[in-house]
Amino acid sequence: MTATVSRQFTDMRTNTPLAVCEVPEDFLIGGMLNGQFQSDIVPFTFAIHAINNDQQITLFNMSPEMFYDYRNMLMKQTLSTLPTTITTSFRDFIEPEDYLKQVAESIFGARLDLQATADLPSRFNMNLQSSFDEFANVMNMIVMSEAQSGSEVRINNAICKSYLMKYAGVKDGKEYTILAGMDYQGAEFYFPMADLFNGIGNMFGNLFGNAAQRREVTENGAFGHNSPTDLCIWGSRNRYIGIFPKEKEDEGSELFVKFVSSYVMDQNLNSQFNGLVSQKMQQSVQQAYQYQSMARQSQANLQYQQQKLTNMISQNSQSISAGIMDSWDRKMASQARTSENFSQAIRGVDTYTTTDGRNVEVSVGADHVYENRYGDVYGVSGNSLDAEVLNKLNWTEINKK
Repeated sequence: MTATVSRQFTDMRTNTPLAVCEVPEDFLIGGMLNGQFQSDIVPFTFAIHAINNDQQITLFNMSPEMFYDYRNMLMKQTLSTLPTTITTSFRDFIEPEDYLKQVAESIFGARLDLQATADLPSRFNMNLQSSFDEFANVMNMIVMSEAQSGSEVRINNAICKSYLMKYAGVKDGKEYTILAGMDYQGAEFYFPMADLFNGIGNMFGNLFGNAAQRREVTENGAFGHNSPTDLCIWGSRNRYIGIFPKEKEDEGSELFVKFVSSYVMDQNLNSQFNGLVSQKMQQSVQQAYQYQSMARQSQANLQYQQQKLTNMISQNSQSISAGIMDSWDRKMASQARTSENFSQAIRGVDTYTTTDGRNVEVSVGADHVYENRYGDVYGVSGNSLDAEVLNKLNWTEINKK
């Protein structure tokens, strides 16, 4: 067997270090980093590969991905309307074995037949308690985030488990052995307040229909099948794929085990990952406060606009009765000058200019308006946020047009 050495994998475009693991020196290696949020708790994704074309041995690792299965349809529909929701992370739960097979078949490019199962020798699996504690910290952050925004949430069940599957496949008339491993993790959440909204939906019958119901699951105690569950978060910390000709199975399997057992995400990249997750949770809390504030502002603005409209009608009626009107030309000129201000006032908004020159409208109830690094705009009533908070949130205050 070819000797393996510890090698650093980097993003081929930016040369950003991604991970370290053991592969032979004659293998071609590379990686690709995607800097976009895959879900609220996965701020970026990447994949690495090691290939020996002569031996037709290929090794892959794919970084974390986590999916959100909202069993409560009303919650799902409500969240889908929010601009900051990552709807591409919405995916119905499937069994871990099916999930891993889908990954393996998508990489191999053909149908696979399961041959055997075994323990995955990953560091995640070898240090399972530490892995579970790390995942539990993130899940507790979600619970705390919801609590700070006024929503009670409970964790029904959580799982951290590793899988290793051996498959056989045929491609272009050649037989291959495929090893697929996965460090699986997930948690089930129950929102007691959701029962209240479900009850309201039932009172109105067809007004909400099935949208107010939880999607039913078989209750057997296994992860992904407990009830009541309003949200099931599931996915993987790592996925590993090894592909090699059947006649190279012994050598390929040994290289795969070395690859998996030595894999470690780059320390700096891992710190950035955890920091971005924490920042996202803080932004979620701040956003919840903003929505609550906006709801109160909207109610106050509605009452204000109703009174303002009543006063305007009364004033116009008195002016007409008294015969006190400007000439038509003067009136039209005045209306042309004030039409924009009038339009904004009657709608209860002011226009602000963002850092990239866009004009956006914000409720008149906002004393300060801020823009985040993604271009999203938030109005805040009361005192301005201090510099430390703005720096943590990466917000910039913008001014009226």
